[in-house]
Amino acid sequence: MRKLKLFGAVLGFLLFVIGIVMSYFAVRNLSKILPTDCYQDEGIHTFEPYDILPIQVENHMTGRYQRMNPTRTVYMVYYQTTDGTGYQWQAEGGSVRELAEQVYNQGAVERRVLSIPTENTYITVAADQTAESYTSGLRQRHMFTLGVSGVYILVYLVGWLVVWQRKKRLEQKKQGL
Repeated sequence: MRKLKLFGAVLGFLLFVIGIVMSYFAVRNLSKILPTDCYQDEGIHTFEPYDILPIQVENHMTGRYQRMNPTRTVYMVYYQTTDGTGYQWQAEGGSVRELAEQVYNQGAVERRVLSIPTENTYITVAADQTAESYTSGLRQRHMFTLGVSGVYILVYLVGWLVVWQRKKRLEQKKQGL
């Protein structure tokens, strides 16, 4: 029983720390979201695949496998517009070349281009998205993360307050007897 209580306390504290870290990153990412009016809609463009290249990315596995293989190979499918505007986009095709070739063989993809004039760059989003829906989706995702981690932090702190109060009452009863 004692080991189970210790395990629960350690796991609870670990989740508490993870909740704090998630809250930090959610707030940081929320503050980095550009306002909708910073994006300029360049319209929907057709992107044709033109190359598949392997790249090395950080291995997010855990344990011995991650230590022995700190990076892993991922095949990226590179696209460019067919209308000569020069926009490019890339999509992860998977860790097996055959999967990337399947993505490549699917052919042209339509994407909406949103330019960011203040940063002299652009992003591509799904054709049915707009700047408003893109920023709204980002905000929703980060607010959900912040909400879940905030609720856990609150529950954890209330739980510890209840445990602390219970111990305090037990000590007072022992002293009163």
